[in-house]
Amino acid sequence: KGASGIVRCAAHSPRTGPSVSITRTSVEPLAPSLERSLAGVVGARHLITDPDRLLVYESDGLTQYRHRPAAVVLPGDAGEVARVVRILHDAGRPYVPRGAGTGLSGGALALENGVVIGTARMNRILHLDPANRRAVVEPGVVNASLTRATLPHGLIYAPDPSSQSACTLGGNVAENSGGPHCLKYGVTSRYVTALQVVLPDGEVVELTDEDRGWTGPDRVGLFVGSEGCFGIVTRIEVALVPVAGGVRTLLGIFDTLEAAGHAVTAIMDRGLVPAALEIVDQETIRAVEASIFRAGYPTSAGAALVVELDGVEEGLDREVALVEEACRASGADEVRIAHSDEERTALWAGRKKAFGAMGRIAPDLLVQDATVPRSRLPEVLAKIGEIGRRHRLRVANVFHAGDGNLHPNLLFDRNDPDELARVEAASQEIMDVCIAAGGTITGEHGVGLDKRKHMERVLSPEVLHAMAGVRRVLDPEGLCNPGKVLPDRLPELPPLSTGTLPPLDGPAAPASTAEAAEWMAGAREAGVPVRIGGGARRSTASENGSGDATGPTDPGPRPRELPERHLHLVTHRLVGIVEHSPADLTVSLRAGTTLGELQAALRPSGQWFPLDPPGGEETTLGEAMAAAHTGPLRTGYGRLRDHLLGATLVTGEGRVLELGGRVVKNVAGFDLLRFAVGSRGAMGLVTRLTLRLFPRPIVDRTLFWEPSVGRTLAATGAPVAALEWHAGGPEPAHTPEGVTAARLHGSEASVAAMARTLEAAGGTPLATLEGAASEAWWEARARAEGRGALRLRVPTVPDRALAVTGAATPWVREGGSASLHLVDGGLRLALDPRDSESGDRARALLPGLHDTGGVERIDGMNPGPLLHHFDSAGILAGRWREGWL
Repeated sequence: KGASGIVRCAAHSPRTGPSVSITRTSVEPLAPSLERSLAGVVGARHLITDPDRLLVYESDGLTQYRHRPAAVVLPGDAGEVARVVRILHDAGRPYVPRGAGTGLSGGALALENGVVIGTARMNRILHLDPANRRAVVEPGVVNASLTRATLPHGLIYAPDPSSQSACTLGGNVAENSGGPHCLKYGVTSRYVTALQVVLPDGEVVELTDEDRGWTGPDRVGLFVGSEGCFGIVTRIEVALVPVAGGVRTLLGIFDTLEAAGHAVTAIMDRGLVPAALEIVDQETIRAVEASIFRAGYPTSAGAALVVELDGVEEGLDREVALVEEACRASGADEVRIAHSDEERTALWAGRKKAFGAMGRIAPDLLVQDATVPRSRLPEVLAKIGEIGRRHRLRVANVFHAGDGNLHPNLLFDRNDPDELARVEAASQEIMDVCIAAGGTITGEHGVGLDKRKHMERVLSPEVLHAMAGVRRVLDPEGLCNPGKVLPDRLPELPPLSTGTLPPLDGPAAPASTAEAAEWMAGAREAGVPVRIGGGARRSTASENGSGDATGPTDPGPRPRELPERHLHLVTHRLVGIVEHSPADLTVSLRAGTTLGELQAALRPSGQWFPLDPPGGEETTLGEAMAAAHTGPLRTGYGRLRDHLLGATLVTGEGRVLELGGRVVKNVAGFDLLRFAVGSRGAMGLVTRLTLRLFPRPIVDRTLFWEPSVGRTLAATGAPVAALEWHAGGPEPAHTPEGVTAARLHGSEASVAAMARTLEAAGGTPLATLEGAASEAWWEARARAEGRGALRLRVPTVPDRALAVTGAATPWVREGGSASLHLVDGGLRLALDPRDSESGDRARALLPGLHDTGGVERIDGMNPGPLLHHFDSAGILAGRWREGWL
């Protein structure tokens, strides 16, 4: 698979003649002193300067661009990387990190006489921790090798790029890689929990998420997908998931590509989220069937749809029946079901071997990579077919249909100038169609060198300037992977619109994003401090919308002392659903909308957003994003950040940033959207969010056990929606010792099977709640937690559960409540002290809780300089937090 670019197919020898825009530049060799310095760090054999050996590094998987590096350095560990970077930084020499070179956007090429810093020698799995479902690896570890190492423990690393047998984890982090199974399991950013990074000046920093005690903007999220422009990743901590209990693979055969596209929507409309939904068209089928990869697909078929379902074995047969029903209702001529691993491999062969087979039918291949809303697939596919016919070109489509990630492949011969011109025109028209359909220019392969020219088409001048500003903060010398991602010349910024400030004697609620931007710009011009209120409508909400109070294990927001005359922005008037697309499982809403209002609006469509933060359904979505709130449902569904597709942010400058979009996969530029999660008003006011939704579960069941069996239940690997220890909450968790609560979602058969698995491990449950009663218990727990005057999060690792719960018991005896994620780790505490003495006694327990958690808090890189870019005048009160500036 590839980004928009031309790949020379290996089945044909290179020929002379007109060529595409392949650029070779003269390279200035390293100065002898610089060469000696680098060799002194890595050893002479790991410094490559021979021109013939450098040929290997002049392009990546996309051969359209060729830039020979001045040298290649192969460090053996993080210390060597840091020393190499410092040497190159001091010499003013550009450099680029490079993994296996399987990228398809030209992102790993060394421009401007640059040096490649390769990670091939850094290929060790440093720590495998099955008990806590984590692994720590070096960046040169091959993706598939990690899963081979974890399989004996019943665990896998979920992201599976098509190049997973060769691509490395460092490259996956740089590109935020996806793969066929990311429809259900998500992309790389969902699984990266900590990074060690060598910054462009050689400083080594540790970046962690809230599970390691970090409270602030999501720095890990910012670095994932940064395409090697912010530094070099030298260590990666990733989350692992249990192997699915059962798998089913089906193949639907259709007369037309559009019919296969309709089947994708029909499957999702039945409340299913398959592990994978992949389409190959007739041109691709014929190429595969004419090759050694033949898979037995009928060559007369217009398209084939590969569907993979996984999960609890007992519920899969019902899902298979629903998929078959959806395919036949959409016009499938045939539906094949694999009954063995061999048959499953055969059904996948036509999809997985597609690119390897295309060299048989054309010497050159231009591969597009764009994402469109899933409901627009049939329309977009029809237009792509028309474009191919009009330009007299062969177009082969093979793509991730479940998330709308298209890969139209234009087959041609670059030695035919007329055909080449038609290919370039058709490629541009295809991109136009995808953008017009509400899509983006790259869903998984990145921008790199290839798509910089398209960035202005999908990102506003404000967003491009914000991305450029973040890059300048991290790499002021512009030495780390220059010439990538952003266009060389940024568009001009429009002038700011400054409005009259509202009265400053109380909360001010803008009626629109534009009004919020005018007020923010006016406050900046007048030097008036701004406090972001978040719009929470319950009386105990914190002033900056974070919902966290202060304490030694989580400093929480520490607004500076504000003068009486300041602007207090709230989102009370920014409420309601803007757009709900049931077919795409997406919703856009204003940031002051509460979770309860969202769930009520979604219920008629049978959909919901799986979030249960402190405060429950009283919490606004803007507050949840600003505070990076999660809850027990993170175990089964992930965090809010994992399903946040887009957001509108009004910065402290008064600029409006439209971050992300409304498609599930989008890697067009640096991930400022993820960085804003947890920023607690330090970047500005969030006014709008776009979220990925889920089908509402058919069965919702909660079972309760004694607290001592919690880790035993976690060890079963059952795919629970939530597994928590709770104490001090609603019955039966009201005692200091608490209970273990397991929430199960799925079909009747799958939930019954999960319950049997858990009962076999933990014994007979103390109690069981069904349906509305189950929902009500978890909502009551969340609301009680949200109303605590003192609320904290303590980082823990799951296998310290017994020690942590024991240490938290005195807290509960002071009248508080406590909850522990038994799968992911993380202790949450809430208390409304009866008096000051009670509060003091509770606070005195916190250092011991932190020590018991078994997690060392590492703050790493200070985000203050990055936040300054969004608020250069320093008017946002939320930014003035301990350790940020």
